[in-house]
Amino acid sequence: MRGTPVFLALAVCLVSCCAAAPTSTYILGDQGDSCTQACYKQGLNCNPNLALNGSNAIFQKLGVTCNMDSRPWWANNQPGYVSASNDGNFKDCLGWNDVPTAVLCAGAFPTVQRVCRCDSPDNTKQFFGTGLSNGAITGTEQFIFSHTLAPGTKDVGVMTHLWLTYPANVDKGVIVRYYIDGEKTASIEFEPSLACGVGFYDKQSPWGNKWFGKGANDGAWNFNFRIPFQKSIAISFFHVDPAATFGGFYMIVRGALNVPISVGDVQVPTTAKLNLFKINAQQFNPLQWVTLANIPSGQGTKGVFFMHTIAVSSGNLNFLEGCYHAYVNGEAFPGTLLSTGTEDYFDSAWYFNSGEFHLPVSGYTHYDTAAPGINWSAYRFHEMDPLQFSDGLQFVWRNGDAYDASGIKCLIDQGGKPAGSPTVSTVTTYAWVYTW
Repeated sequence: MRGTPVFLALAVCLVSCCAAAPTSTYILGDQGDSCTQACYKQGLNCNPNLALNGSNAIFQKLGVTCNMDSRPWWANNQPGYVSASNDGNFKDCLGWNDVPTAVLCAGAFPTVQRVCRCDSPDNTKQFFGTGLSNGAITGTEQFIFSHTLAPGTKDVGVMTHLWLTYPANVDKGVIVRYYIDGEKTASIEFEPSLACGVGFYDKQSPWGNKWFGKGANDGAWNFNFRIPFQKSIAISFFHVDPAATFGGFYMIVRGALNVPISVGDVQVPTTAKLNLFKINAQQFNPLQWVTLANIPSGQGTKGVFFMHTIAVSSGNLNFLEGCYHAYVNGEAFPGTLLSTGTEDYFDSAWYFNSGEFHLPVSGYTHYDTAAPGINWSAYRFHEMDPLQFSDGLQFVWRNGDAYDASGIKCLIDQGGKPAGSPTVSTVTTYAWVYTW
């Protein structure tokens, strides 16, 4: 995991009560780590039920020499050993007395090494997950959950649900990361609103479909994309403002074993990977081509395009003249023409003249005329019309478009007569693609 040191754990094992149950191990985590992280580094899963029975003997068993502080447990980074010399409790063992039945695995403090109970991977439980109640989001990455599968099985893990909420002023800057199969850098990183098809932090609610939605004015984003993993998953969150500390943060994550994944009638193999292609607030000139997803051809990569979100700031609405194209197997322009304009791709017409909507297949999720131009966003799924490929895919949009000499739009890649007067546009996009 990025930015984390190699972990050399001191461990104490508990004898399993029966063959089917996981074996528990107590470890002392690295300074500043949560038990979610500490157990994950060892290929184990955090058990929040510490079962210490009011004893401080665990510190001695872990080889820790410290001053025993007998004050009752008071923080979710305890029990723990204060290993930082700049902390007033340096060399104290804290929070071992009167420990609650369960302690948040995600709790951490910069100067503390937590005592953690870690279980061996156990695939007899068919679902898994956790929740964070009344937490705080800060500029420091926090790991809410990790799960490691038992080795030597054919089981596949699938994350199936994410829900989170927070005060209204927090939305801009919240980031969620999924680290898949031991990644050092998370391959999936997103803003919750954009992952749910919404640009510019639009507050319209309630609305939703089976894949995502928004259930309250502030936060309440729910996200049900199926994210497969073969070995392990770790999920974190943080705020892009390094000085931020916002309370009232709630989050739920959930997954299951061997849940089938499909895009419409296309069955996704258990070995597939969900990829997120992103463009973040990048400027494009009028009539410039924008590559939204690129899986190179010539490598035999198979897959299916799942979903797309786009948010645009522009001087006027003429960017909506832009057409979508898909290219497979290295084919030349125009590839497959997916639309005759941007709003057509999202199942609307005439520049969305009936207003915003949130439908199962597509949605028009934001519009405003804040200076110096307009802000707009939309989403579309490709379940009913799967875009399946056998050797790469390029998914492309254009900032505005042009007519050829016969008056036909979308079939000319350069030159021609511009449709209206498109301007420079600032574009943010997400494109979700399963590959195998």
